[in-house]
Amino acid sequence: MLVHGPYPLGEPRVEREALAARAAGWKVDVLATRRPGEPAEESIDGVRVIRLPLEHRRGNGLVGALREYAGFAALATRRLARGTRYDVVHVHAPPDFLVVAALLPRLRGARTILDVHDLSSDMFSMRFGDRRGAGAADRLLRAVELAAAWVADALVTVHEPYRAELERRGVDAGKLTVLMNSVDESHLPPRHDNGRANGGPFRVVYHGTVTPPYGVDLLVRAAARAVADVKSLQLELYGEGDELADVQKLATALGLSDRMHVTAAYLPHGEVLARVAGASVGVVPNRPTRLNRFALSSKLFEYVALGIPAVVADLPTLRAYFSADEVRFFRAGDPSALSRALVEIAADPEAASGRAEAARRRYEGYRWPGQASRYVELLERLVHRQREK
Repeated sequence: MLVHGPYPLGEPRVEREALAARAAGWKVDVLATRRPGEPAEESIDGVRVIRLPLEHRRGNGLVGALREYAGFAALATRRLARGTRYDVVHVHAPPDFLVVAALLPRLRGARTILDVHDLSSDMFSMRFGDRRGAGAADRLLRAVELAAAWVADALVTVHEPYRAELERRGVDAGKLTVLMNSVDESHLPPRHDNGRANGGPFRVVYHGTVTPPYGVDLLVRAAARAVADVKSLQLELYGEGDELADVQKLATALGLSDRMHVTAAYLPHGEVLARVAGASVGVVPNRPTRLNRFALSSKLFEYVALGIPAVVADLPTLRAYFSADEVRFFRAGDPSALSRALVEIAADPEAASGRAEAARRRYEGYRWPGQASRYVELLERLVHRQREK
């Protein structure tokens, strides 16, 4: 597996798939970026992790991002050009052009999977869409996307709307498989009852990347407004990102800092879920951006699996997988609407618990064991196809 990011911190999808393959008897190597203090190589849960000498930095400018992406692709290409001969090379995108690192192994007989976490053109638009030449860049990224899809033997992506969009853009439908970002249940702690029944605080939680499109600043503004009606409100943020410092400054300016707990770092997946467990509400505050119209946050699945009532931005893909009877939607991008949703849940926890139970029933069809089986079947099918040639 190749991933332009840290492993296992910050890349739960990669970890889930690596562990699923390992449990099925595959030997798995993951080539990832390297964070300060991490060893260049180690074994984690039976997965060999090889960290290339490059750190992933969120919030890079355009030139810095291109340099980092190209640098990782070059390092991965060089690493795969020597040493182990692989049956499958699984490339996690973006960037789509990271598939170039799999070309030499492919000539040696390896099959290639391209795993589309997000559409590169939409990510570029989110970060740099207001720059001159953005239209040309969009067309180039779509062309690279199609070229990468042509090179790959199989494509996997995170949900049905992405699968349909990739097919609409010209990707061969026969290559596409959906593997949803549902929860590796081995990481789940025991379910907790809401602590407010025993006089505890009203715990509002968010875990993941703290970056402008994910709307964490909207959550801070909403929480600051809700305090007038929910005296025991406590906001908990677990994660890191390029907007974290600004979010902390905003909380101070709004008088919320004494009610807000921030880890300012990614935690091991099991640890962060243990901390989130028992929260009064989990929030997915995504802004209504081009990228987020396709967002189906893995944190939402985690809140649902833990039985935590969810407040969710009203966006198309989120609507496609859960209904208003299962999660509390609010108008995306509107902190006043989000604040009203928090106050409503605090005022009527019984209704919120009812939605959470309904969401959990819906989630039965999305659970990870079914996704993991589909992934292992794909690996076996690719290798069987190659051996038949």
